[in-house]
Amino acid sequence: MNVLQRLSVPALVMLVAMQTARAFDTSRIADPAVRACAERALPSESARQIQRLEAVGKDGYVRESVREIFWKRNQRNDSRVLLRMQAPSEEKGVSVLVNDDADRNSASYMSYSPKIKRVRRVSGESVFSTIITSDLTYDDFSYFYRRNTDEQVERRDDTMLDEVAVHILETTKPRENAEYALVRFFIDQQKCVPLRTEFIAHNQELRKVLLADRAELKQVGERWVPYVTTMIDHKLGTRSIYTVQEIDIDPALDDSLFESSALVRGGN
Repeated sequence: MNVLQRLSVPALVMLVAMQTARAFDTSRIADPAVRACAERALPSESARQIQRLEAVGKDGYVRESVREIFWKRNQRNDSRVLLRMQAPSEEKGVSVLVNDDADRNSASYMSYSPKIKRVRRVSGESVFSTIITSDLTYDDFSYFYRRNTDEQVERRDDTMLDEVAVHILETTKPRENAEYALVRFFIDQQKCVPLRTEFIAHNQELRKVLLADRAELKQVGERWVPYVTTMIDHKLGTRSIYTVQEIDIDPALDDSLFESSALVRGGN
């Protein structure tokens, strides 16, 4: 078993199929096979996508929305992520900005709503709230993003998942307020995409699962992109279906797009 000291391959799904992207430091991935897989799959500098979300409630009611996501990494390996709502009309302009500091090994979250007309920092108990009407919380997202110094990520024995060879990684956060005992990733060895991510509660029950539809993997240049991904919350009986409508790998994105003032401007 090899320990990965920072961000691991499973975060790829956050870039290509869900509502955000993440920082990458493949040089710190200890396992050579996993590191090579990551380097084959990652955009070098930036990404943009349009995504449709179908949030399905316990009663079966479906709430649809559309969001635009931008990601950019600089030469210091800092990353910025911007998620901006496009529809429905009553949520247009609602935004989330993630600032990742590679030197400090930490990520901060800011959100903006046109209704209250101010930018606020997401911290404390707010990290357990959902990210813009989905089954993904800020704390869930942290397992895909920056690895804290107290986290441990270990590689388990490879296995088969639905007749597909996969790597298995497990990550834990040894802290009192950690929501999960561990998060387990099943990564397609051939296409370097996380096909299944399990969020295991402290009672060892499966709390949430994130699934990438392998039938909906599409090749964009040299990379495979999961166009349909589903997050299922077994405790609440809800699910979120993320569908990529448009994606652009390594577009030219200005740094000003990722400033807090851009949240207020709403891209205007």
